[in-house]
Amino acid sequence: AALRDLEKLNYGTIPTVLVILGFNFVLLILLEIPLFGYAIAPERTVIEVQRFRAWLSRRGRRMAIIGFAAVGVFLVVRGLISYFT
Repeated sequence: AALRDLEKLNYGTIPTVLVILGFNFVLLILLEIPLFGYAIAPERTVIEVQRFRAWLSRRGRRMAIIGFAAVGVFLVVRGLISYFT
């Protein structure tokens, strides 16, 4: 869906390629960071990934609730703004 929206912007060839590469980079950044870390410092990356997984297991639910609440508030505010304008 996002790539279809990017196509509708009618950029030139080079800007379109750069936007698609940037979009894919942001989309896959959570995969790319550990892979890059494994290539540079494998031992430290294993430790850091384990630390992150432990943090996520302790606080993941709370972060998800906060994130979904923020998205909900944003959508309600956006709906109210479009309703009253």
